[in-house]
Amino acid sequence: MINCRSKSLITACLIIGMNMPIWLAQAETIRMVTIDFCPFTCNPDIEGGKEGFMTDVVRYALNNAGYNLEVIMLPYVRAVKQTRAGEVDGIVVVGKLFAPDLIYPEMPVVSQRVAFIVKKGTDWKYKGVKSLKTKTIGIVKGYHYVDEDLQNYLLGKENADKIQVIYGLDTTERSIKKLLAKRIDIYLEGEISLFYALEKLGVRDKVVFAGFTDNAFDDYVGFSPECKKADELALLISRTITDLKKSGKLNDFLTPYIGNYSLNQLD
Repeated sequence: MINCRSKSLITACLIIGMNMPIWLAQAETIRMVTIDFCPFTCNPDIEGGKEGFMTDVVRYALNNAGYNLEVIMLPYVRAVKQTRAGEVDGIVVVGKLFAPDLIYPEMPVVSQRVAFIVKKGTDWKYKGVKSLKTKTIGIVKGYHYVDEDLQNYLLGKENADKIQVIYGLDTTERSIKKLLAKRIDIYLEGEISLFYALEKLGVRDKVVFAGFTDNAFDDYVGFSPECKKADELALLISRTITDLKKSGKLNDFLTPYIGNYSLNQLD
C-alpha cells in the first residue's frame, strides 16, 4: 500500500488514483457460501489450493465485472438457509428443486448425467433397468439417480439383495475401490464426480463407462432474494456461461479437475 506522507508522495498518489480504473479502486466484495463438493466446489485447504471449477467460473465472472469474491464453506442445509435469509449474497452450487425461491441464472453452470462404470474387461452395457437384473450395484445413500424407472428399481424392495448402499465420507472413492475389488459389479455416480475421483485415484484406465442415464441433473449458482444485486449478478453469470460454452473455454475450467477430455467425449 502506498503511504502518502510527503507532498510529493501525495501528488503521486493523486495521479495514480486518477488513472486507476474505478472498479479497481472501488471493488465491491460479493460474499457467497459453498459446500465441500469437489470438483464442483472444493475446500482449498485439503485440495492443494483448488476451489472447484464452479467456484473458478464464478470468480472469473465476478472479477471480470469488477467484483471481488469471498467464499465461505458451510454444510449444505445451513448454506442454503443463510442464502435465503440474506446473510450472504449467494451460494456457488445448489439444486433448484431444493431451493426454488433463490434467484438463478438462465442456465446451470453444468449439467451431468449419471454414469454406469464397470471394471475394465467387463462385457456389459447399460440398456435400461432390465440389464441390471443379474448385477450387484453400488449406490450412495440419499442420492437421486434422475431417471424415474432407474430410481424405482434401485429403491425397490425386491431388488434390495442386489443393491449395496454406501454412506458417509468419500463415498465415490470408496465405491470405486469396491468396484475394482469385485465387491460390486456396477457403480453409479454423476459423470463429473466420477472423472474427478478416477483422476485423483489414478485408475481412469482400470474402468469402463458402460452407459448413462437419459436425464441429467443441473448444477446452478443461486443468489439470495434479499440481495439487491441478485438479478444483475444472475444475468452476469448467465452471460459468462453462454460465452464460455460458445467459445469452448468451459472445458478449460474443468481440465484441472477431470483431465484433458470433454464431457461429450464419452457419448
